[in-house]
Amino acid sequence: MGVSGITQRVKRLPPRMVSVGPLEVQHSFLLMPDSPLNLLGRDLLCKLRATITCSPDGSLSLEVPEESLNLLPVLLSENQEAKEPSIFEIPKDIPESLWATSSSDVGLLKSAVPVQIKTKSSPPPSIPQYPLSKEAIEGITPVINSLIEQGIIIPCKSEYNTPILPIKKPKKGPDGKHIYRFVQDLRAVNNHVIKRHSVVSNIHTIISSIPSTATYFTVVDLCSAFFSIPIHENSRHIFAFTWKGSQYTWCRLPQGYVESPSLFEQILSQDTDNITFKNSKLIKYVDDLLLASTDAETCQEDSKHLLLELHKRGHKISKDKVQWCLQKVEYLG
Repeated sequence: MGVSGITQRVKRLPPRMVSVGPLEVQHSFLLMPDSPLNLLGRDLLCKLRATITCSPDGSLSLEVPEESLNLLPVLLSENQEAKEPSIFEIPKDIPESLWATSSSDVGLLKSAVPVQIKTKSSPPPSIPQYPLSKEAIEGITPVINSLIEQGIIIPCKSEYNTPILPIKKPKKGPDGKHIYRFVQDLRAVNNHVIKRHSVVSNIHTIISSIPSTATYFTVVDLCSAFFSIPIHENSRHIFAFTWKGSQYTWCRLPQGYVESPSLFEQILSQDTDNITFKNSKLIKYVDDLLLASTDAETCQEDSKHLLLELHKRGHKISKDKVQWCLQKVEYLG
């Protein structure tokens, strides 16, 4: 029995990254185009050990216990099918500077104007950093050092402060140690800013826009895409956090900020809407790109053209995540 009030059979989507507060984890959702709202299913709520509180004024609040934080990457991990190998190779004359050397190696979009953020008149959120485990500190230190070296994170003194939460990724690095993801709990900041109208594309519209004549596809993942958009110097103090006893803040849009997806998608559209292809269609959802082509030769030609145009505009791409000229790809999964 679904939200429509009738019994129906629906499809389960491939696992997708989910943001729950400061966390990003994978979960597989049911596709229900007739649903008036995006709903968290009971299966996900149970995994989160969530508590929903109904207030007398009609509002709802969702609470996730702190002990769930370290368990979530395991609870919500999904087995992925092996990707189909491509018989075509990415051209060797693509500039090496297009490829990100790590998840913290980011670009700087040439068309992006530094983002200015307006805040409410209420007192700024100042939440102290809670203790981190020794393993988490060791795991996230190389990431923070890299961001500092690139000037993406800078020292600051701010009345704002929100805690960071390093999240352990399932896979390990070349040294056999776990790789950590930098996550900042920006919920208090998100409630304090004056948000612009969101323009993130509707996923149902995106899927339905794939041409029926397309037979070959290329999928491109833009690396740490939000970090490629600068923040105006007058707004940087909003994102301050504490690391090893000192305050730092972002010079680029951080993950977890409520406006980051919408702002990035607007700039990406400006960067790509004027790119012309031989006989392919470019489909975008935030930082995930799908090029749908009529045949293999066209796909190779237009895919190379896309990469060169992205490089020209300052984007960085995760080379190991590229699915190059395939008849079957995984997109938004």
